Formats: sequence, C-alpha cells, structure tokens
Amino acid sequence: MYRTIDRIRDYIGDHKETIVRVAVVVAIAAIISATMVLGLAPGKGDIANTDASIAALGADVDGIMALGSLATKDQMDALGNQVEINHDKIGGLLTRLDNAENLITTVQDDLAKCSPPEGYLTGTVGNYTLHTKASEDGEFTANVHLVYSPPVSTGNATTYNEALQAFYGSIDWATPSLRGYICSLTYNGTAWGVARVSFNIGTFSLIANTATTVDIMFGGLSSIYEPDFVYIEVYPVL
Repeated sequence: MYRTIDRIRDYIGDHKETIVRVAVVVAIAAIISATMVLGLAPGKGDIANTDASIAALGADVDGIMALGSLATKDQMDALGNQVEINHDKIGGLLTRLDNAENLITTVQDDLAKCSPPEGYLTGTVGNYTLHTKASEDGEFTANVHLVYSPPVSTGNATTYNEALQAFYGSIDWATPSLRGYICSLTYNGTAWGVARVSFNIGTFSLIANTATTVDIMFGGLSSIYEPDFVYIEVYPVL
C-alpha cells in the first residue's frame, strides 16, 4: 500500500506544476470561448466553479507535498477523487465548447451560402459591363439605376402626368436596344424633374464563386438623360 502511495506521491511531485498549469490553461480557454456563443458555451458560473476546483486542487497538492511520507492513503484517495472531479468538469466544458464551435462553423457556412451576389459596372453610357459573382449556382437578374443630380427638368410640365409624358415622349422607340425604362420623378415645389431612370437587364446564369461579366446594351434615351452616376443591384431569380 505504502509503495503505491509513494509512487502516486512521486508522480504528483514530478508533475504537480504541469497538472495545475494544464488545468488553468483549459479553464482560460473555456472563458475566452464562452464569450463567443451564449447558451451553448460554458457560462460564467461554470467557469467560476471550475476555477475554484482547480484552485482547491493546487492547495491540496501543496498540502500533500508538505506532509511528505506522513500523507495517508485517505488523503491520497481524496486528492485522486478531486483530480477526477476536475477532469470531469473540464471534460464537460470542452464538450460544450465543441458544440459551440460546431454551431459557429454551421452558421458561417450558412451565411456564406446566403450571402447576396456582388456586382458593379464598368464602361460608358449605353454600353455597360456588369462584373458579378455569387456564392451559389443559379439564375440571376439585375436592375440598373441611372441617377441625376440635380434632377433633369421636364420642361413646362405642371403635373405628375405631364412630367411622365415629357420623359416618355423624349424616348426613341425605334431603337433596337430599347429597355423597359422606369422613370422616378421629383418635385421641388415649383417644377418637376427626373431623378432616376431604372431598367431590368433580364436573366443570366452564374457559377458559384466564379467571376462573370454580362454586357448591358441600352439605348433610346435622349442625350439629356446621361446620368451623373449609375449603380446596379443583382438578385437571385426565384
């Protein structure tokens, strides 16, 4: 019996610092990870409880080492039991951390799959090129917005309908690159103006995570409707 106690005492003496340090490192890692996913990760109470157990273990190890050969089997058994308790607690914390990490990975994957398609334009008025990419294969569409700042005057139009007629009356309907233009009007209190002209470019296919270009030809607009700036919105087709 005493030979066994001596072997345990020698092991603890040789590895006391390592045992305590490893336990503390694991507890610190648990504390950091706990801030990442509330609910699945260990809570503040779990960490505090484990930290107290580790501190008690360190004190017990110091006490046993101070007793030397006077340490009894009961004391050694109690120390062994405390080590097992801490082992189980740390194991539980690690399991919850694994669950939290798996949830984070799943959420990140879902976010990547659900991320909206990207797109921007290059080129000149009437001959733009869409540069786009999406996280999944599929069919997509896009709306181009020509913006005017300040708005383009609609002449002597005094009502909303007259302003619309002025805009659509300026379009060359015979052009082969005509688009379904949508006019956004604004009123400053005395006159009507065209603030934006928008149109849809139809559908196109994208391969996941592959940069793609789409030519956008359009015409028929009067030269006074050359935009001050332009932007595009890309959407998946349902």
